[in-house]
Amino acid sequence: MQFMIDSAVPASDDPDMPSLTFRVVVLGTVFTCALAFTNAYYWFRSNPIALGIPVVQLLSLPAGWALAQVLPRRQFRTFGKQWTMNPGAFSIKEHVLISVFANASTSTVYALELIVVRKFWIGTPLAFGAGVLMSLTSQLIGYSFSGLFHRILVEPSAMAWPSTLVDVSLFRTLQALMTDKHGLAREMRQRQRLFWIALAGSFAWYFVPGWFFPTLTMLPLLCFAAPNNVVAQQLGDGYNGLGMLAVTLDWSTISSSYTGSPLATPWFAACNLFAGFAIFMWVITPIAYYANAWDARSLPIYTSNLFAANGSVYDIEAVLRDGRLDPELYEEYGPVRMSTQFLIMYGLCFMGITCLLSHVALNHGRDLWRTLQAAVAELRSGRSYGRSGAERESIAYEHSAYARVPGVWYAGLFVATLAMGLGACQGFGLLPWWGFLLAIAVAALLTVPVGLIEAVSNFQYGLGVITELIAAFIWPGEPTFNAAFKMFGYITMRQTLQLTRDQKLGHYMRVPPRHVFAAQVAGTVAAALVQLGVAAWLMHSVPNICTDAGAPFTCRKARLFYATTTIWGVLGPQRQFAGRYATLYWLFLAGAALPVPVWLLRRRFPRSMWRLVSLPVVLTLPGYFPNMPTHNAAMFTL
Repeated sequence: MQFMIDSAVPASDDPDMPSLTFRVVVLGTVFTCALAFTNAYYWFRSNPIALGIPVVQLLSLPAGWALAQVLPRRQFRTFGKQWTMNPGAFSIKEHVLISVFANASTSTVYALELIVVRKFWIGTPLAFGAGVLMSLTSQLIGYSFSGLFHRILVEPSAMAWPSTLVDVSLFRTLQALMTDKHGLAREMRQRQRLFWIALAGSFAWYFVPGWFFPTLTMLPLLCFAAPNNVVAQQLGDGYNGLGMLAVTLDWSTISSSYTGSPLATPWFAACNLFAGFAIFMWVITPIAYYANAWDARSLPIYTSNLFAANGSVYDIEAVLRDGRLDPELYEEYGPVRMSTQFLIMYGLCFMGITCLLSHVALNHGRDLWRTLQAAVAELRSGRSYGRSGAERESIAYEHSAYARVPGVWYAGLFVATLAMGLGACQGFGLLPWWGFLLAIAVAALLTVPVGLIEAVSNFQYGLGVITELIAAFIWPGEPTFNAAFKMFGYITMRQTLQLTRDQKLGHYMRVPPRHVFAAQVAGTVAAALVQLGVAAWLMHSVPNICTDAGAPFTCRKARLFYATTTIWGVLGPQRQFAGRYATLYWLFLAGAALPVPVWLLRRRFPRSMWRLVSLPVVLTLPGYFPNMPTHNAAMFTL
């Protein structure tokens, strides 16, 4: 990993290089609003697409270069501070900040799903002000946590965040295109050549599986070998089966939105991911299915659908009255049944949370305690304690040339967003006030364990099921409470880690921390307001939106969210995991005990392969099923 860092990260820095400039504000705002509008607009369609940060990285460079040619260099003075629209050549730090600015708009705000569900399916529609408060709270409160955990998740060199290294290499390669080619170093010329070859090749090949031969997206070799064999179809199909011997020649499938690019995943993490996928998908699932565990063979082997006792798809509307569960209708219709793989996914989610906490406590507990003690000592004395030379060197740029973000900025933002969240919950009936505080506490508790795993493996352990489970136990029969608790508990943590990832990018590129903070906050606010505005416009202007008659604006993602919210918020775990499925709760205990033998083997044989085994990473990939096609995971890890 250190070799990857040394190869990608620039060894020197120019503190006088322009960073947060007029060009950054203009281009950052334009790209943020454009991506926020596009992604929110297509979120409502039956085939949603999302424009990612590579679009900004590629387009902002020529746009910045053009502004550097045409903007006036006149000096202005505002509030006693001198500035100019054009400080000179477009710098790599400006390029990075524009991407950080726009990164907030690459995904839609989670509050949008709750707004749409409340408007069309459950309860009364929420006011626009409620959406603003929910969005800003869930998106911004994560900054407070990213500041609080900065010295744990950003400053240590061991926290590499592999995906940011890919961005660093791309920024340096693109920036070199705008410089004098005769002055380029040999290494940079090689990067340019490789970039253009890869770009041309991937662009040309995209049309082959994407347009001319879609079959290349998934080649089920086992199904081809035995086309009339039911077992072969179940095991070999990559979409509705287990994906054995299913290959793809489509790069967009290998680097899908579920997994990201395999090029950014360290080798040890890929091995752990494949081991977990193979064990649980290709060994445990078929054994349980063909052994007829939980009467599995009467249902499909791989599906996210829920089923009734007779094997038909479960009609949740048949047990609801006025958006709430009717016990009499439920008793008449019958309990929920789930496929074997779906049950295994839930079991791994239960196991994963306790395994994650146990793993972090055993392997990082002492370091976390020392960091906490050092942080308290620094707060009391203003001096630096308990840091190794490497750690001090890794953060030297923040202490020397650039001022760090004051703690009062994070504290002020936390107080403001906490007040907004309490106002939204109390004023619009989203959650009891103590439920909101509990959700924030859950997010704070889980940020460090999940962040430690993502920072070294490039994979984030999904904990949405855990927040849904907690809320379902506390407020059975309350789908709005369940969705709001997940938003403030899980999405806040996910947003925190996205912000932390951007801070690590700024750390690598020597961008002033205060400038990164300003770009993140501004981009987050702008993206949230634009996406809420687009949602309000579409919901009031498109006839029959979120219905089949309103195609293509069928709100596919909102419908899935509605189904999930209804299942957890209406049926609850008391009914969903009752009876035959109650044994899954024992996996919480199994997950806590699982890391202990690996930890002992690692201590006994420190140079053996056990030092590379990470059980939370092993359990990560199976949690994406059954939504993710199985051949995506197989090809990604291979």
